[in-house]
Amino acid sequence: MIIIHRTITVFAVVILSQDLSSFDLLNLGERSLVELLEHIARNYFILGRSILVCYPDKSLEYIQSPLKSLLPKSEQIYYIDVAKETLMTLNELGWTTQTTETFRKTFPLHSDFEIDSDKHYNYIVFVSALEEEDIETIVDSVDNMVDDTVQLFAYNARGRWVIVIVDQQVKSRSEIVMGISRKIYKDYYIYDSLIIIPHIKSNIDNDDYYEYIKGEDNETKDTFLLYTWLPFHTDGQRSILLDDWALGTESSSKIQRTNLFPKKIPPKINTTQLELTPVQNYPILIKTGNYTDDKGLIHYEYDGPEIRVMEIIAKNLNLPIRYVESPSEEYTYISRITDVIYFISLRGSDIGIGSLPIHSGAIGFAEFTDPYYITGDTWYVPCPKPYPRLKKISETFPLSVWLLFAVVVVLTSLVTWCRSKWNKGLEVANYYSGVMCFYCMWAVILGVSVPNMPRTSSVRWLFLLFVWYAFIMNMLFQTFFTSYLVDPGIIDQVHTIDGLLESGIQMGYYKGADAYYFADESDPISKIIKSRSEDCSDKNYKKCLLKVIVDKNYSSLRSELYADHFVKTTMPSRKKPLCSLDNRFISYYIGLYIKKNLPFLEPINTCLSYLTAGGIVEKIFSEFKYSWKYQVSPDAELYDHEEDEYFVFNVSHLIIGFYILASGFTVSFIAFICEIIHKFLYSKVLKILHKTHS
Repeated sequence: MIIIHRTITVFAVVILSQDLSSFDLLNLGERSLVELLEHIARNYFILGRSILVCYPDKSLEYIQSPLKSLLPKSEQIYYIDVAKETLMTLNELGWTTQTTETFRKTFPLHSDFEIDSDKHYNYIVFVSALEEEDIETIVDSVDNMVDDTVQLFAYNARGRWVIVIVDQQVKSRSEIVMGISRKIYKDYYIYDSLIIIPHIKSNIDNDDYYEYIKGEDNETKDTFLLYTWLPFHTDGQRSILLDDWALGTESSSKIQRTNLFPKKIPPKINTTQLELTPVQNYPILIKTGNYTDDKGLIHYEYDGPEIRVMEIIAKNLNLPIRYVESPSEEYTYISRITDVIYFISLRGSDIGIGSLPIHSGAIGFAEFTDPYYITGDTWYVPCPKPYPRLKKISETFPLSVWLLFAVVVVLTSLVTWCRSKWNKGLEVANYYSGVMCFYCMWAVILGVSVPNMPRTSSVRWLFLLFVWYAFIMNMLFQTFFTSYLVDPGIIDQVHTIDGLLESGIQMGYYKGADAYYFADESDPISKIIKSRSEDCSDKNYKKCLLKVIVDKNYSSLRSELYADHFVKTTMPSRKKPLCSLDNRFISYYIGLYIKKNLPFLEPINTCLSYLTAGGIVEKIFSEFKYSWKYQVSPDAELYDHEEDEYFVFNVSHLIIGFYILASGFTVSFIAFICEIIHKFLYSKVLKILHKTHS
């Protein structure tokens, strides 16, 4: 907005600084032309967009025919009167205006607009009266005018162009209209043009020329004829007289009925054959053959989801297309993309196709469609391993739970023994011994019967509580035990780039894409990745991915499409042999690259929007990728073995139970031996004491 305001202010200063004494009132022809341009701006120019008004340079040698011109000659700027009036009128209407002369002789406004990133959508081009009247000279004059606008940053071939020819003695108007239209389309792809040519029926001196020919009938009036053409319609490649504008002062005599800018691109386009250059990129786009037509042109045949999408678009728009030879696969993928972009920029081809990522660096060379597919490069990491079952079972309860459980058993045994001793004579003899109390508690834990049930109520309640406690603990353990036998779970995999760097896993990626992957060389993560990674080129990508799966200690940065193709052709039976980080390392928005200013960008985008919104593009890609399963690699037998999803329950899975049982028997055996020794020693001591007393 600051640029716009400054531009309007500068222009106002330029206008007001003119010597008022040199200002002449507009004559009839000038006034009518300004009114016509005002009518066009009000009704047909795109709102909110600036208007570029182009005037010829009066210093050109071939502008030497003021008597033939509808507009008079001026000393400072050619057509200064109509220039001031036109620009002032447009500014009063609220339009942001810019003006230029040929060969870069410009108003001061031009430098301000050159930094404007917005494109012009409205153009008014004045073509002067020439000494020569032949069609070629007039067409060349228009070409010179348009060529200067092409140099501007905001040039827009898809805007609305009004070309005003001020030569009042133009002959062969239809031929001139077609000559201009074909020239500006061929060289600049300008197709939405309106050409204004004066039709003067009087033949009097220049001084008396603008005297209005009086008469009741409108046929005696001089007019501006408004021409266009419809280049992409079946019968539109001819000059079409849309309407005329009478040179009069009454607005009622002006045109109000015809659309001066009819739709130039119909639903079914009639145009010459478009050439498409594919980027051959196995497995997503492959060449299937070629043939030569009757004219000797070689047509190459390709297959892939993008080719199928393009065929739908071409059929819907009636676009004749021909595929040319793609760059050699001996070059890297990035080099092939670069070659196609340069080829399009030099007008060697119309459209580029083949997993082409939309990149800001290509803006100066080509245009691109809206993205129709999103993919990217991802770090593929080892999939998580199943947790060892025995280790998982041993970790059913943490050590603190086991210690607390042991404390409960010991305390229950002690309380039972003490309570039984307190109730001596009322309780069963087994509970008078501390060791027997512990045996009874141990029997409850193992789920076996005790020798005798307690008799006193206090010991019975304590015993019952311990039975329930042991039952709950056993049930919990058995539940976890059986669950871990079926599915012990998996060791947590790497999910983020930070986790990948911390894991110490070896990394690999294509070193030739360093500038693309790591644009910011100061990024510390980029530096670490570069230092810890090895080269993994496009030709060896299968080995790198296989290393991720087999070695399980390697990670590789690879295209999702390549990885998907590798898995489907090498390991079609395995469910998920490759795992990746949660987020893509870099995303690609895939689109078509189109030659700059090609008129068919908008209809192609419209078709793509329908295809993507309807899920057709996604369906085509999914079906094509599913077909990879039938292209099984010869190496599939070596790697296509899925790990069993079930296991055979055998003695090895009960090893912990046997260890516990063996430890129980060992403790019991040791206790038994100790009791025997105790009994033997006790009897010996009794005998000695008996002999001593005897």
